[in-house]
Amino acid sequence: MVKTKQFFDRQTALTLAKTKIYKEYIEGYLPKLLMTYGTCLIADLFCGAGKNGSKDGSPLILIDRIKYILTSKQLKERKNIKVHILFNDQDEKNIKNLENELSKISFDRSIINIILKNQKYEDILSDLIRKPEKQKIPKFFFLDPFSYANVKMNDLQNLMQLSFTEILLFSPLFHTYRFTTTEAFDEQHKTRRFIEEFTTKGMVDYGNAQNYMHSIREKLLNVITVNKKNSTPYVRSVLLDGGFSKNGLFLITSHQKGMLLMNKILIKNTDDGSTVNVKDLNQSRIFSSYEASTYFDDFKSRFLSYLKEKSELTNEEICDFTIREGFAPKQVKKIIKEQYDKKKLQVFSTSDEEITNSSKWRIADDIKEITKFKIV
Repeated sequence: MVKTKQFFDRQTALTLAKTKIYKEYIEGYLPKLLMTYGTCLIADLFCGAGKNGSKDGSPLILIDRIKYILTSKQLKERKNIKVHILFNDQDEKNIKNLENELSKISFDRSIINIILKNQKYEDILSDLIRKPEKQKIPKFFFLDPFSYANVKMNDLQNLMQLSFTEILLFSPLFHTYRFTTTEAFDEQHKTRRFIEEFTTKGMVDYGNAQNYMHSIREKLLNVITVNKKNSTPYVRSVLLDGGFSKNGLFLITSHQKGMLLMNKILIKNTDDGSTVNVKDLNQSRIFSSYEASTYFDDFKSRFLSYLKEKSELTNEEICDFTIREGFAPKQVKKIIKEQYDKKKLQVFSTSDEEITNSSKWRIADDIKEITKFKIV
């Protein structure tokens, strides 16, 4: 309890980085969702006290962003908007503190419907899975556990089996990464069980935290399926690097647009599209070019191998591959243009007419016309 209190008495640089990404994702995600569906459920299952010291925590950030989003002219013109919010925390004091903080905020409770619960994560998760609230509406789960051991792989799988679901998972990576080579843990130790459950390689030397995070991402992709159709989700990871402390964020979604939004947010907020160096967040700087980064170079290599293997791809296939790999279509278009200029590929319409004008290749966020790319 003392550690929990100390945690909520201040906001660290890592927490600031995490909440910044969360806020920007909500800002981009929610308006489109409400314009399309008119409603959604957002569940913060480890919500905390509402404040980290003097700074707003995830619940208050969420309410603030929703209030701002609802001022848009388009949403004001849309009738019957409803945002259902579930805040849960096992600590009763945190829920009482949050209730007090929410009482100070003015918002339209006929539009923003908030439910506060004080339950164990395991109990409330069981209720959500067995009797999912608002079954047929989009659902966004923010899982920010105080302990890495709270969330199990099976929890994520069960949530992703619900309709229209996205998960943003926070993981304190360094609490487990530093023990990946230890021989002191027996098979039942919670740290060993987490590492073996959440990584593809288990207890080995990963070399660095970035490789460890990538192994977790691969495990999520290998294990989790979506919407009872056994389809593979999109999984976007980012390392929050505070030097000694390192944490990870993982977006798990069945929606290409959600993945693309997170890709753009992370490319904007990182040096290389993969790592947020939190010590620099409050400094003015020019981000390095992700085209020149190892992260981009690795993607380029994988894309060219994919193109060679298939020999022919549509723009839809190219854009989906790119978005799954953590980039936006405009990045892959540069690679394609380079290959085209070297006369290594040609581009055709569905009627097999060659397209020489790159502006008509239709490599874009929204695909409105199919084109084909063939290796020469």
